Amino acid sequence: MADSPQKKSTKSQADDDVEEYEYKTVRYKDFVTKPKYIPWWILAVVVGVLTILFAINHDRIVDALTPLTKKIRAIPGGFVIPVVILIAISFPPLFGHELVALLCGVVWGLWIGFAIVAAGTFGGEIGTWYAFKYAFRRKAVKLERTNLNYGALARLTRDGGFLVVLIIRFSIIPSHFSTAVFSTCNVKFWHFAVATFLTLPKQIVIVYVGVLLAQQQSKNNTINNIVLAITITITVVAGVYIYRKMGATKKVLLEEQAARLDAKARDLNL
Repeated sequence: MADSPQKKSTKSQADDDVEEYEYKTVRYKDFVTKPKYIPWWILAVVVGVLTILFAINHDRIVDALTPLTKKIRAIPGGFVIPVVILIAISFPPLFGHELVALLCGVVWGLWIGFAIVAAGTFGGEIGTWYAFKYAFRRKAVKLERTNLNYGALARLTRDGGFLVVLIIRFSIIPSHFSTAVFSTCNVKFWHFAVATFLTLPKQIVIVYVGVLLAQQQSKNNTINNIVLAITITITVVAGVYIYRKMGATKKVLLEEQAARLDAKARDLNL
């Protein structure tokens, strides 16, 4: 069945909208001078202050919360509570994932603690995927068409398939940011889910720090240290790889943009 004139018009408008976008030059002074960024500055200051306070009083906070966490552990099925908390705080701008992971390491130990954190992290990432996919898709599409970094990561993700998704999840790119990109640029859900599951070992680093805090005496941690070193190495190498691939993708996007602008200028001169 042929498309109606109205549908053709709608498709044409959509195609025109796709062609009209242009990457904007980042003017960093706008982040200081424009009032619309004031709430973000307030949020940044609050998060910064809380981060500093947490770093300064790190041991005190963990010591204060450890008894409560041990009581939770004593409850039958108590491990479900930190899983639910991790899922709840996975949605930006909530935070506290690292603290919960540390406490899991302190109270449950390395491997059980890791299993709890992995379950909560996986559930939270799935929830974040759907939240961004249905609530922020329009904003993400606009961002892809105007922000070169976001656009490059989206193009790289869309064209690279499962392997690139997996490498990005292993890299130092914040997980919530990559989840937002994946959910709004038509990455297959099973690609995202499998890659997220396979990269859960990244969480073992934070849990291991909690284990070290709980240790009252020196012991042989050779295996744990090897796991930690391997995880950090893979994360950094993956980050460098994605950074270089994004650089190449940026060049392609800018070349495509230059071609569009030239074609548009020629059409206007006709």
